[in-house]
Amino acid sequence: MDRDTRKEIIAAVEDFFERKGVKYKPFNERGMARATYGVKSKLKHVDVLFIASDDKLMVRSILPLEAGEDERAKVGEFLLRANYGLKIGGFDFDFNDGEISYRVSLYCGDEEFAPPTFEQIEYALIVNLMMVSKYGDALLKVLFGLVEPKDAIDEAESSAE
Repeated sequence: MDRDTRKEIIAAVEDFFERKGVKYKPFNERGMARATYGVKSKLKHVDVLFIASDDKLMVRSILPLEAGEDERAKVGEFLLRANYGLKIGGFDFDFNDGEISYRVSLYCGDEEFAPPTFEQIEYALIVNLMMVSKYGDALLKVLFGLVEPKDAIDEAESSAE
């Protein structure tokens, strides 16, 4: 009997949405659903993508801004400095278009597959939102040229403890 593990992951996320009362855009043919969540930052909110594949669920927060070409080197430095030492997930940066996101992936197994639990999905989401909240305002300062990346990281990591 072949299992449709991607469908099981989708069902687990839909159950999470239902139990939490989340409004969301349903999964599309590529295995992606979308919901908007508030963050404690001047960014105010992020679109969170829930991307199901055969062996994992990726929870990815897309920040509502893009770095222009002139700012990309400093934003890239900032995000690399932010990623250093993170234990769960990390920031992603597309140097081609300036898109910034935070990602946590949940591996569900291959031979011993188990869809993610409610608690695992919630934890991945919380980590996403906490990291965007922690680093969001400092990122904005770098993006607008107000602070150098290292100083912005020092500020974010000292004030968010």
